[in-house]
Amino acid sequence: MTSALTVALAATSLATLASGFTPPSSTAVAATAAVSYKTALYQELPFFAAPAFTSSTTPSTTSSSGTISQSSPPQSATVTLRLPLGTLFDGRDYIFVTESNVRGYEWTEKETDILLDDLMDAALGTLGGQDTTANNQQQQQQQQQQIITDYELSQIVLVPTSDWDSNLLGLGSRYDVYDGQQRLVTLNLLLASLRDSFQLEASTSTSSLDGSGGNNKRSVALKATANEISSMLLPRKVRKEDVKRITLRKRDNVLLEKILVHNLDHEDEEEDGDDDEQQQQQEDSTNKAATLPPTNTWSKLSPKQKSTLLTPLSNANTRIFHNFIHLTKRLSLLTTRERLRLLDYIVERVYLLVCIPETSRIARNIVMSQGRKGMDNEAVDDFKGLVCFRYTLDEDDMYQTFDQWDELAAEPTTSISSSSSSITNDSSSSPPSLSSSKPIAVGRDIITSACLLRASAALRTKIRSRGGDEVYEWERWLRQELWLQNQLLAKKQQQQDNNSKSTTDPLQPWQGKDFFANKIQPASIALHKFRTRQWDEFTFLSKDVNKKMTKMERSAVIARFDFLRDVIMGVTSAKEAEIVVLDILLRAEEEAMSNGGGSGLDRYLEKFLPLVESWTLWMALTRPSPMQRHARVFSLLDAMDDVDSVGAGIFADDDEMENVKAAMDEYEFGASAGGKRLAAAILKRMSTHLMLEEKKGIPDGGDVSVDFILPSKFAKGSEWEKQWPEEEERVEWMNRIGNLALVSSRPRSRTAKKKGADSSWEQKCVNFKKEPWLLTRQLIELDGWDAAAVHDQQKDILSLTDLVWSFGTKE
Repeated sequence: MTSALTVALAATSLATLASGFTPPSSTAVAATAAVSYKTALYQELPFFAAPAFTSSTTPSTTSSSGTISQSSPPQSATVTLRLPLGTLFDGRDYIFVTESNVRGYEWTEKETDILLDDLMDAALGTLGGQDTTANNQQQQQQQQQQIITDYELSQIVLVPTSDWDSNLLGLGSRYDVYDGQQRLVTLNLLLASLRDSFQLEASTSTSSLDGSGGNNKRSVALKATANEISSMLLPRKVRKEDVKRITLRKRDNVLLEKILVHNLDHEDEEEDGDDDEQQQQQEDSTNKAATLPPTNTWSKLSPKQKSTLLTPLSNANTRIFHNFIHLTKRLSLLTTRERLRLLDYIVERVYLLVCIPETSRIARNIVMSQGRKGMDNEAVDDFKGLVCFRYTLDEDDMYQTFDQWDELAAEPTTSISSSSSSITNDSSSSPPSLSSSKPIAVGRDIITSACLLRASAALRTKIRSRGGDEVYEWERWLRQELWLQNQLLAKKQQQQDNNSKSTTDPLQPWQGKDFFANKIQPASIALHKFRTRQWDEFTFLSKDVNKKMTKMERSAVIARFDFLRDVIMGVTSAKEAEIVVLDILLRAEEEAMSNGGGSGLDRYLEKFLPLVESWTLWMALTRPSPMQRHARVFSLLDAMDDVDSVGAGIFADDDEMENVKAAMDEYEFGASAGGKRLAAAILKRMSTHLMLEEKKGIPDGGDVSVDFILPSKFAKGSEWEKQWPEEEERVEWMNRIGNLALVSSRPRSRTAKKKGADSSWEQKCVNFKKEPWLLTRQLIELDGWDAAAVHDQQKDILSLTDLVWSFGTKE
């Protein structure tokens, strides 16, 4: 943690941190808390909405001496500049960091080769390595004439930061690279390889001086060229701290830092004995890089030595290592003249479009609208960067949370119970439940869905997945949770201070790492269990924890959740119900873990779960508008928060119940795939209800389907034609739920052989007798299947609706 952050935490109460705003009564604390761009937790506006600089004032920072110094000029609009690399890498006007870029350095030798081949072809008119001592002057002139166009290296998107201290670093600006990290890092590696090649050649020329002094002049020129490149990579200023052209996150920056500062003379560095924490971190980082082997020996390392060097480092370091060695080897094939021409071309003729938006939100919109940021980047990845890096304070916690998120986002390969625990959290950040399910891979899609559902529940608003814009609502959800949790911590801290006579350690503020551990991780795991029917993995259904729940009660609860799962995943108009279902699952888990069951758990499972089930059926059958569905869901959430004050809106009147039954009666279930899935869920739920009433065991969960009792097609002269002579009558009843039978396996396709497609009533009865579902087995008691039989079956199913689903009674 930086010194500025330490001061901010010490000087600002937990309540202030909770609010996400700098305290208006303390200018000093406000200035201190704004020192690091990594501390958006303390900024007035969220990262994806905050302007880089306010239009009314010039951004200011606090130096190590406590004074506030001016930084870059205010910016009020998005600016796009076409700049040559020589301008971009000259001085300290453009210093790059990658704190908000959730992707690491990912380019391999393949992408590096493509860039170098393009540059060499443009600069040299050839792939280089040719013999330039030939006397064919005309050919050389033609090659020179080929360099007539600039090389456009596409656009980079930079977000200005507010942590540039001109007292320590001089005039300049630091930018967070939102897009362009791969190219900028590779260009730095290429320039470093050119610098080292000229340094090596200068040393060789010095060691072989002749009497004429020609080699000495050549050595001086080569060393000056190397120093020129060094000033691009490490733009030094007298009496100012050193700064690298680009800095990755600490874990990924080890080898890159070594490469950028290779063989530089640090004798003129200031030694003022400043024990500032930020200065100490710089020294620690430099010392770590100094312990690594010299970069000019990397290509000579044995496989074992390379493994020893790279094993403790991140994958980004490994790619940087291999790309740098590869570039060095390829440049060694060029002559001095070719390398100089390549350098001049890179500095003078390679252009980038430098886009500097006013806000981080605009930056994201620009990048995503162009399909950039990597083929596999999604909104949840940007949210991951916010949670792990921008809203988490300690760097070790940042990377731990980042790695835990990666584990959670991996493709699921095993059941939850088979996973061993390796994720550790302290008492302030441990999830409320799911203690036996860490780590567990659920996949990135599940995390995305969990974030959408939980943010909708917390904010009581509809959140669409629309081209990545959901990240703005997710950040609002994150900031709201930080505010609420830190308010609670502030009260707890005050009570602790009042009750304790001795000095106690202050409570740590709730931050991104806690948000992941307590909100995202439990919700993602619970949603994964729900969608994959892993009911036995829920704590509140465990016999060891909830000892008061009988076997039949447990089966009834599972039957309800199984119905909800089938309807939500099978019917589009009921998907909003998953918001409240996930909320119930998390509440039930928390009650089971904290109280071992009790009245709180009974309230959710016996009162609210049946209501959620009934209203989900209402959504699926009546197909209300999205606004109506969300309003119903939010009413249910409000009722669970405080049923006495706002619970009335969740109960239905008699007319609504009749509307549900009328919709079921008229619904053409068999006419669509979604209708068939809904019919299967309804018939399965009714069958389980009847079997529970008779105290019979319920078949194991699994996918079921429906079969047309009256076939959609049958041969002329068959028994079906005799029982159903009127085509109009067949059309009326064909797709109704009374003509559908629940079966455990999928029916044969319409393209199946006629033998399977035109089963007689007798053959169907033989098949129905093998089914475990009570409603299906009851069909074999009928003598035949005519219009009267379908009508009676339809009536019986509708009457079961009142027994299975209840909308409750108003209190």
